[in-house]
Amino acid sequence: MFPDHDAELSEEEFRLLRDLIHERFGLYFEDAQKPALRARLAGRLASLGLASFEDYYRHLRFGPQRTEELGRMITHLTNNETYFFREAVQLRVFADNILKAVRERKAREGDRALRILSAGCSSGEEVMTLAMIVYDSGLFFWNWDVQIVGMDVDDAALEKGRRGLYHQNSFRGVSTAVIDRHFSKTTGGLQVRDAIRRLVALRAGNILDPSSYEGLAGLDAVFCRNVLIYFSDAATRRAVAQFHEILCPGGHLFLGHAESLSRITDALVPVRFQGAMAYQKPEKPEKPGP
Repeated sequence: MFPDHDAELSEEEFRLLRDLIHERFGLYFEDAQKPALRARLAGRLASLGLASFEDYYRHLRFGPQRTEELGRMITHLTNNETYFFREAVQLRVFADNILKAVRERKAREGDRALRILSAGCSSGEEVMTLAMIVYDSGLFFWNWDVQIVGMDVDDAALEKGRRGLYHQNSFRGVSTAVIDRHFSKTTGGLQVRDAIRRLVALRAGNILDPSSYEGLAGLDAVFCRNVLIYFSDAATRRAVAQFHEILCPGGHLFLGHAESLSRITDALVPVRFQGAMAYQKPEKPEKPGP
């Protein structure tokens, strides 16, 4: 019989778990969030038959199934609140300004590849939205190699994205015209059409882990919206350093409207648009002539 999961979370147990979560995933729980952390993880103790949070910490650090349990734990800690076409003003900037600029730059360079990353993509609404915007732009057909990657640490959320089947809560404010164009109705909900899903690749990955970005160098845009708000400044610096590394010169980083890099880095330059802002990796300076 499992012990009940009303175990108290001591200050020392809280500190150990908080530091482990911060180290691995960047999420930071303030002292006042101790009850919230206990509430989110108490059920894991019951599932594993553990009597205390100290036992759970040891399981996460040294248990033979620690990797699997870290994956289960993060599902309970992350906020998977997302929906299609979230923060629409910013998406219009992406559609009307950024994609056209990318198309012109690539034409000058003789490059016909478009690479976009949605970091912390959850169940896929954002990465599918980006694919719809690229598709509707009409700029990247005819021998273009387009790949829009969604990356998340939560395997359960990624599996939902791979199914491409969504329900009412994912469609707040989405017009009937968009739904008719990009979704087909099924008994289980609304299915993203194959033309969009073919542009998208979903992969498991940790924003803070350099190995998660293997094969992704030279990105034209990175979206990491409403993720870093849960990170400490130190973890945000680590994440943004990764984004800077994988963005191509001239590439853009989009954050959530409440997120800023003002005290984090000056390696990415803020670019202001009507009603929205992005951060740009500076283009390489032209070599002086002979």
